[in-house]
Amino acid sequence: MPEHPLSIDRVGIRGVRRRINIYSPIGVFSYDARIDIYVDLPSKQRGIHLSRSLETVLEALEEARVGRFKSLETLFENVCKRLLSKHGYATKAEVVAETTYFYEEEINGKTVQEPADIVLHISVWRDGKVEWSVGASIYGMTVCPSAQLAYSTLEGTPLHKSPSHSQRAKLKIVVKTSNRVVRIEWLIEAMKEAFSSPTHSLLKRIDEYKVIKEAFEKPRFVEDIVRYATYNIAAKLAKENFPPDTRIMVEAESYESIHPYNVYASRDAFLSDIINEISNNKV
Repeated sequence: MPEHPLSIDRVGIRGVRRRINIYSPIGVFSYDARIDIYVDLPSKQRGIHLSRSLETVLEALEEARVGRFKSLETLFENVCKRLLSKHGYATKAEVVAETTYFYEEEINGKTVQEPADIVLHISVWRDGKVEWSVGASIYGMTVCPSAQLAYSTLEGTPLHKSPSHSQRAKLKIVVKTSNRVVRIEWLIEAMKEAFSSPTHSLLKRIDEYKVIKEAFEKPRFVEDIVRYATYNIAAKLAKENFPPDTRIMVEAESYESIHPYNVYASRDAFLSDIINEISNNKV
């Protein structure tokens, strides 16, 4: 019995690093992941049985190695249910995993893998409730519309052919749902379309020309890319019949090329609020 009988929301292990093999329907994928695992603790129990938590992860990863799990989502949901089984006093179990997901881009006829930083967060309650949070972040390019317009006005050049300052920006989308998981590919696609142009690992001269041309014909502020990403993912989730209380969090940070600071913007809202706002503001 603890001296001060107070419950604790989260107790567990942080920073477990493991390679995970997933045998999906389209092939075998390996992920190097950093995993955090937690359970809650009632007021009358002083501490958790810590070894049971790590034991749970190792058992599940061994089963993943021989092909039991078809996705990261099913693996981590299984870990949470095992945690509740091993910690009989807990009412909630959580897993947070960070990894890198590689998606394919075609550049000038060549397929190149590009990285996206991924964070998966699952919470499972003893009564059967499941909450998912899936987040992804990628880099892209922005071109400043204001500087481009100023140059065009002062020099008398066509707007889309006028120079401006450009920079890399990092865009992140997190979607929180209950009992249903959003696909990582949807997040990546919503972000790619939001930038003035995506960034690419491999570019030849002709590819650089195409990227620059596209970006300067689609100049966007950091505020713009947050709006576009929010609109894109909301439209996709609505099309896929996700519930109105699906929570969408979007943030962007622009690494300014002509300023000694970064520029930041974000939006956090429920799917229903975004859809209603879009409908009410249609011209």
